[in-house]
Amino acid sequence: MNTLPPDPDPDPDPVPAVPPTASERVIAAFERISAADRPELWSTLRAVEDVLVDAKAVDERVKAGEVLPLAGTVFAVPELVDVAGQPSGRSVPETSATVVSRLTAAGAVVLGKTGPGTVASAWDRTKTGGRGAAVAVALGIVDLALSTAGAVPAALNAVVALKPTRGLLPMTGVRACEGLSVYANGLVAGRRALALMTGPDGVSATRTWPADVRLGAGEHPRIAYLHDLPVGEAAALAFESVVKRLTATGAVLRPVSFRDPAFEDALLLPTVPDHPDLADAVADPAAVGHRLAGCTAFANLLDLAAVTVPVLPGDRRPFGVTFLTRAFEDQIGLDLAAVCTDEPLTPYPESGEDVVVFGAHLRGQPLNARLTELGARFTRPVRTAERYRMVLLDTDPPQPGVLAGDAGLDGECWRLSPAAFERFAATLEAPFVLDRVELEDGSRPLAVRCAPEADGTALDRYESWRGYVRFASTAGLRDPG
Repeated sequence: MNTLPPDPDPDPDPVPAVPPTASERVIAAFERISAADRPELWSTLRAVEDVLVDAKAVDERVKAGEVLPLAGTVFAVPELVDVAGQPSGRSVPETSATVVSRLTAAGAVVLGKTGPGTVASAWDRTKTGGRGAAVAVALGIVDLALSTAGAVPAALNAVVALKPTRGLLPMTGVRACEGLSVYANGLVAGRRALALMTGPDGVSATRTWPADVRLGAGEHPRIAYLHDLPVGEAAALAFESVVKRLTATGAVLRPVSFRDPAFEDALLLPTVPDHPDLADAVADPAAVGHRLAGCTAFANLLDLAAVTVPVLPGDRRPFGVTFLTRAFEDQIGLDLAAVCTDEPLTPYPESGEDVVVFGAHLRGQPLNARLTELGARFTRPVRTAERYRMVLLDTDPPQPGVLAGDAGLDGECWRLSPAAFERFAATLEAPFVLDRVELEDGSRPLAVRCAPEADGTALDRYESWRGYVRFASTAGLRDPG
């Protein structure tokens, strides 16, 4: 019998990939522009020499020790967004729009401006791709693109579109009443750019995160989905696959009507009903545009945030889905969309307080709802430094108290908005207190502990509450020492 040779031993110390410098990324972008041969994507494309000047300045800043989160990133902007020195209508602005300035300050480099006309899809030249911004992202020419066109072009080219709550982005230097979306090839890249652009600039009217903003929807988010939209067979099959995937992760989904699209945590809908031919879109842009926007148009009329993603990672079919959430609940939409892209995400609203829990507040435990009902967000499992121990307290439900000791304990870190943190703290009764704990990484967040004088049964054999719960459920209640 023939056998295959054994796999070679993996490199014990693999060399991590070195990200491209800004200059290298710019050169690669212009090579892709040449290879793609899609001049119709651009209304203004900057000269390569000028873009390289900006890129080399970024590289010098990195060499000097600056931390630039978008170093090695190139992006495009639409006609209605100002870029210093670039034609904008009949004028040439001296300063860039605030959102552009914030991206360039973080190390990104502007490649040019995309045009407003209808262009072919990135993957099928016979089909419409909507606007050039989404096509430029799909082809890898740019890493990010700002757009005033919303979800539809993203779906037609299988890229991500993030449309934040109206007013979170300053609109200084932006001449678009419908707001801005960010196109990217993934949620992580899009969220990072969105976070960098968010916040008041002291010029244009903006909104800030409310003190009680919800940062998560818990393990069983409640999602409504539109079941009566007139979509084609391919779009319906793709949408059904997402409904099944969300259900498998624990989400609770219920069908609603287009006439009554009420929802709790989020509303899920197909982004486009079909994929029209380019010739039809060019011949009658108004009719085709109206049909394509039929699924998501009402979102622009309401105060909603939107996240649009392809159906599955690497899937180039133009039948993605859009998650709509209430104003300021952008994070919930991002988390639900991550189920489709399999990407880990950090919070979009940066404000909040981290709290570590060890017992009945853990996921799946009796008091976890006290966190999730406040919109708390599970961020990560944690382990303390070897300076603590648990005792079993006489409470209902049973809970552990965390005291000084010589062991490391397993717990979970949750993030709450400022107002939610205050309400959560008010639910803690003696002997529980909020106090700092030292984690094994050296950080010292607040945690649910107990007063030093608390009386309880030692749980010295256990370094996690779940471990003790498993023992109690199989062995019965007895001395756990």
